[in-house]
Amino acid sequence: MTGDEGPGIKAERRLRARLNRPELLDLGFGSADDAAANLAEMWRINRYLGGFRALTRHLYPRLMVSSSHIALLDLGTGSADIPVAITRWARKRRLKLRVFALDWAARNLTAAWGRVAGTSEVTLLRADASCLPLLPESVDFVISSLFLHHFSPGQVVELLRASFALARRGIVMSDLVRGWLPYFAFRLVQPVFARHRLTRHDGAFSILRAYLPSELYELAAAAGLPAPEVHTHWPWRMTLVADKSPRGTFK
Repeated sequence: MTGDEGPGIKAERRLRARLNRPELLDLGFGSADDAAANLAEMWRINRYLGGFRALTRHLYPRLMVSSSHIALLDLGTGSADIPVAITRWARKRRLKLRVFALDWAARNLTAAWGRVAGTSEVTLLRADASCLPLLPESVDFVISSLFLHHFSPGQVVELLRASFALARRGIVMSDLVRGWLPYFAFRLVQPVFARHRLTRHDGAFSILRAYLPSELYELAAAAGLPAPEVHTHWPWRMTLVADKSPRGTFK
C-alpha cells in the first residue's frame, strides 16, 4: 500500500468493525426525485471533497500515455457525472475516449440521461455488476467511485476479479475509508453538502460500511490482482490501482 496524506489512516486498529447493512437507496427508499437530489449532492461531495480527484489522480496519467482510442467502463455510475467530467477533460486534450456508464438502478439512469445529453462519448448501460455484459479485455480500464463499499468482502473479490478480466490495461477504483474521524467530519459538513435526508443517512452509513486500506488490499490480493496498490488520499479516500502490464511510472 502507498499513502499520500491524511490523519486517521494509521489508526486502523482502533476502528470498529465494518457495518454490514444496506443503505436506504439500496433498499429502494425514496422517489425518483429523492434519488436525483441524492445523486446531485453526492457529485458535489465527490467534486469538492476529494473523491473525484482521488480517482483521476491515478486515471488521467494512464489515459495521457494512450495513443489510440480509449474505452472505459464506469461501475455504479449513478447520475454519470464522473463519465461526463472525464469526457470533457479528454476533449480538451483531444483524446479519443468512450465511456460505458453502468448502473443497476433505473432511477439512477433516469437522472443520468439528463447529464449525458450532448455527450455522445458516454453510453448508459443498465446491468448488474455481478454479471457484467461485456467480453474479456473489451475496455481499457474499469473504474468506479463510491461503489465497492456496497458489497460484502466475498462480493468485492468477485467484482475485482471480473473487472480485471474485462480490462485490457487495468482498474482504478476509489472509495471512502472507514473511521470515526470521517464519520464525524461528514456530520459537520452536512449543512453545506448533504441537505437531503437520504444523503445524510446513506452518507453516514457509507462511511461505516467502507473498508480500510489494508482490507481493500487483502481483497485485491484474494482476487488474484498482480501487484495491486492502495493509495490513500486526504480527506479519507483511497484508490485501488492494478495494472495488467508495466506502463512506466504514473504519479
